[in-house]
Amino acid sequence: MVATLKMPLLPVQSQLPLYQQVESVLRKQIQSGHYAVGTIIPTEHELTRAFGVSRATVRNAIRSLTQDGFVKSKPGVGTLVIRSQKQVRAATLRGLTEDLRLRGVATRARTLKAEFEVATPAVRAKLELYKDERVLHLLRLREIAGSPFALIRSFVPESVGLTPDDDFSGPLYETIERSHRLHIIYGEDAIGVRAPTEREAELLQIERTTPILAIRRTAFVEYDRPIEYVECSIRSDLYEYNVTLSR
Repeated sequence: MVATLKMPLLPVQSQLPLYQQVESVLRKQIQSGHYAVGTIIPTEHELTRAFGVSRATVRNAIRSLTQDGFVKSKPGVGTLVIRSQKQVRAATLRGLTEDLRLRGVATRARTLKAEFEVATPAVRAKLELYKDERVLHLLRLREIAGSPFALIRSFVPESVGLTPDDDFSGPLYETIERSHRLHIIYGEDAIGVRAPTEREAELLQIERTTPILAIRRTAFVEYDRPIEYVECSIRSDLYEYNVTLSR
């Protein structure tokens, strides 16, 4: 559903940058229900004409709304309203290696697999890829003081620019951000506990009856673009997952 265009004039006098003024008007109209969840807001061209501003100003305003979780760009469709209140992300997004480093724990990684492959339907859905698009499939074993504690299986779109020959001994987020000029903004986690597979038990050096912490995460850059999907299998006797929540 496409929302109708209804734009109040911007304040005649304001110390705020133009894009913030446009963003404020759009945000209020989303919160008031004029642009309801599930509707498509007017196009950049329509907003440019309605507000009398440049297209760059409109793009910056929409980028701000996207980062706050109000809207999401859908290629070939438009900008979709996905929630009417600001999304609060209380926890700081860190990779497993970064988290342990902040705790003062040194780790070592062994790369067991690094190769391009066509994404499976499940991975394709997580990364919003087209059929037959390839991903870099990484399988790494993290160790603490020589003992294995986490098996990390990552899938990164080939378009990101990583290659199987890259150095994956450090945090993957840092490699992506430093070498490929992408900024990872947020992630979505699914956390559970389960029994390890036979292969996981062998690599982690645990019994099949020992539960593991299973974390599945999709990491996103600007415009809600998925940049990595990862499945972590972690020894529950060596790692505790902590998160700070706000109300």
